[in-house]
Amino acid sequence: MFLRRLRTSAALRRGANDGGVLAAIRAELSHELTSSAPSDPPPFHSQDAPDFVTVSDAPRAQDVLLRRRVDSEEVLVSALLAPLQFADQAPLPRAALMKVFVSKPGAAPVLHFDCRTFWVGEDGGDADYAINAVRYHPIPGDAGEDKYEGPEFRDLDPRQKAALQEYLVARGVNSKLASSVLHHLLQKERSQYVNWLKTLEETFAKNH
Repeated sequence: MFLRRLRTSAALRRGANDGGVLAAIRAELSHELTSSAPSDPPPFHSQDAPDFVTVSDAPRAQDVLLRRRVDSEEVLVSALLAPLQFADQAPLPRAALMKVFVSKPGAAPVLHFDCRTFWVGEDGGDADYAINAVRYHPIPGDAGEDKYEGPEFRDLDPRQKAALQEYLVARGVNSKLASSVLHHLLQKERSQYVNWLKTLEETFAKNH
C-alpha cells in the first residue's frame, strides 16, 4: 500500500533535517511514475455502457455520476470508492459504492438501489456488483430517516432478489458497467494521489 511505503521510507531517513520526508516523497513519487506514468483520466466513457453519459466527473472529485435515458425513463448511477479496509494490516481489494436511481418524468416513486462492487477472481480483473438495499422515494430527494423503507435486502425471498437484479440489468446496470466504473475510480484516485505527492514535494522542497 502506497501510504505504508511512504511511512516506511520516511522512517529510514530520520537523519535528514526534515525527518526524511522529502526523500520519502520523492522515492514514492518515482515508484508511482515508473510503475505506469499516470495522467489525469478522461471523463468516464465505456464501450461496455454506450447508453450512459457522464453527468459529473471532475478530476479532483472522488465520485462519478452517470445518466441513461431510454423510453422516457431515467437511470442515474452515482459511484465512489469505498473506504479502504484492512485484514491483518494488509489492504483488502478495493470496492466501489454505487447508488442507482430509476425514475420517469412526472411519475412517482423514485426507485433507489444501494449497491457495492466486488472483484471477480483476481484484484484488477473483472468486477461485478451486488444490491445491498432497495427503497423508494415519493419524490426525488425525499429520503427521510423516519419513514419505513422496507425490509433488509438480504431478508427478501431469493426470487425477489433475482428479479430486482434483473430489473437493473435490463436498464444497463450490469457487471460490465460495474467493472468499468471501478477501474475508472481506481485510475482517478491514483492520479489524484500522484498529484498530491507532487504538491507535497514542491512544498517541502521550498523549505529544504
